[in-house]
Amino acid sequence: MNVQINSVNLNVSQKIKDMVDKKLVHKLDQLLINFNEEIKTGFLHLERDKYQHFKTKFDIALPGKDGHLFAECNNIKLVSAIVGMREQLEKQIKKYKQDKVNYSLG
Repeated sequence: MNVQINSVNLNVSQKIKDMVDKKLVHKLDQLLINFNEEIKTGFLHLERDKYQHFKTKFDIALPGKDGHLFAECNNIKLVSAIVGMREQLEKQIKKYKQDKVNYSLG
């Protein structure tokens, strides 16, 4: 999966990139294993506010009418914000895949 990272008030170091790859990209790749690599492009927005809280947003478009997936999470720790966002995305992907299977069968 190709993830483009945009950040505000935060320097994206190699450590952060590795954490995003481990905590987010690897897990989502397992759920989207049947999709073409060209389709799997996501946009990650990382932001740190003046209170040092992290806000993460992830946006990905998959084929189909209901293929636009979006998740957002706020937390005091960057790792927790990314994991919380990933959990939201996992639920959306499972629902998306279930809807596609039901549509194919119906």
